[in-house]
Amino acid sequence: MLPTQISSVQIQHSSNSPSIDRRAWLPLAAWIAGAAGVAWLVRTPTSELREILRHWQFWSLEATALILFGLTWVVLPRFVASLHLERRDLILPLAASVLACVLAGLVAPRTNRIYYDEHIYQGIGQNLSDLRLAQMCNDGTLEYGGLQCWRGEYNKEPYGYPYLLSLAYRLTGVHEETAFKVNVVIVALLVWVVFLLTTALTERPEAGGAAAVIAALIPEQLRWSHSAAAEPSAAFACACAVLAVAAFVRLRSTPALLWAVVAAAVAVQFRPEAVLVVPVIGLVIAVFAPDEFRQPRLWWAGAFALILLTVHLGHLAAVRNEGWGTSGPKFSLDYLRSNLPANGWFFLGDLRFPVVYSILAGAAWLNRPMRRAVAIGTAYFLLFWGIFLVFYAGSYNYGADDRFSLMTYPALAVLAGIGAFGLAEWFERTGWLPIAATHAGLAIIGFQFLPYLPFVRSVGEEAWGARADVEFARIIARDLPRNSFVLTHNPGMFHLWGVSAGQASIASSEGGYAANVLAPRYSGGVFFHWNFWCNVSDPVQQSFCTDILQRFPHTIVREHRERNFRYALYRLDFPAPPPAVPR
Repeated sequence: MLPTQISSVQIQHSSNSPSIDRRAWLPLAAWIAGAAGVAWLVRTPTSELREILRHWQFWSLEATALILFGLTWVVLPRFVASLHLERRDLILPLAASVLACVLAGLVAPRTNRIYYDEHIYQGIGQNLSDLRLAQMCNDGTLEYGGLQCWRGEYNKEPYGYPYLLSLAYRLTGVHEETAFKVNVVIVALLVWVVFLLTTALTERPEAGGAAAVIAALIPEQLRWSHSAAAEPSAAFACACAVLAVAAFVRLRSTPALLWAVVAAAVAVQFRPEAVLVVPVIGLVIAVFAPDEFRQPRLWWAGAFALILLTVHLGHLAAVRNEGWGTSGPKFSLDYLRSNLPANGWFFLGDLRFPVVYSILAGAAWLNRPMRRAVAIGTAYFLLFWGIFLVFYAGSYNYGADDRFSLMTYPALAVLAGIGAFGLAEWFERTGWLPIAATHAGLAIIGFQFLPYLPFVRSVGEEAWGARADVEFARIIARDLPRNSFVLTHNPGMFHLWGVSAGQASIASSEGGYAANVLAPRYSGGVFFHWNFWCNVSDPVQQSFCTDILQRFPHTIVREHRERNFRYALYRLDFPAPPPAVPR
């Protein structure tokens, strides 16, 4: 009977083998199908692709966000429970989170710092919220409680941050201050993310507490967290993605893996350089759970991420030929010569950044038991720091590009927290300090931050001309007659203030549209905003301004000067339409 039994077993094994092989090939087939879809997007003509994306971007982000919220609800409590935190472990991150919220919301001035990108982001958020369209509105009407857009334009920047704003707008309505409040909330939440991430990587909540305090007291982080810029949310989203993969290598569950994958898919859609979070995620898995690379579920999860990112990959294909403000190469090793001294010195002896944090981050390498966590934090920092060394406008001293440093702060806070914990542990072990070394370290961190408070409070001279333009525009928007229309270079900001507006180039190139469509529709009048772009030495932009005043009779309504820049509001005088002939 034995040969017969063996034969039947062999036959059974032989009959099952093909099905096993087919299951093994399924993830690869999914990847191939996803790659084929991306290839189709790349081959689609840019104008056609942008129109497709304009309609589908919202729904892609909406579905991804819904999945992320659901997975966070399921996985986050399990992850936090796995850390076995005690109530006393939560005191420090809670205090640091409140402190960050107070410093960002009450000490740092509420102002725009990158013009006019912040208003563009907010305007796109308004279009996503009101119209479910991914676009800037170049000719829009604000009547009866919502935006109507007659000319939309697909924007080159990723849509993650505008989508986040659209969520807030749906809850609170469209208000300019909403974006500022969102960033203040984000910096408070970032403190918790840094605490949980450091604790998960090191198994020591004391290190997480120190990292949380440092994350709350980074001067540039606080200043930019009371602006409407995209960088605070981009840094937060990337940190959340790294936290999610830390949860996965700890829990080793499929829901945790999906959480990490979806969090990464969301994070890469906030800033172009946010894609660098993907190698960080891969490194975390390689260091803490290398056997997962042999598991089919990881490759299934990757295929799922590819599906979620299809629209975003289409976005990258649609904007791949954008100049991004330069006629030369966007990335080159030649830029190292100017960017490396500025960006390197920033962390070693710049008045904008506490060098104590850099010293503590370096000291993290002395903590041998935590070398794996330190390696991950270092790679995280170097990737987001190094990318701007070879970017044409990557210098932290170039205009307002110090905002790029925000992408490195979560990693630096993790490293500094580990370094602070290691030093405190060493001092306590040697008995050199008469008080608890942890308390002494926290006191030193808090005290050394005090000289940076004037910097946190400062508005800064950067973009003074644009800032004055926005302040002037905000005043005139408030005083305009009801049912008015403003021609300007930045209609999105007027839409935020509830005023109908369109691009100045419309009246310059389509005089008949202004006279025959705009003038009859808007009973409050059609106005022209002589703005920042009318003052810069750009013949094309200036021509839009001068052509309007030459083409249409006008009356000056208001005027303001800032240094050598002049801002004004003109009312365009159109002939009255002929009276209707009674029938």
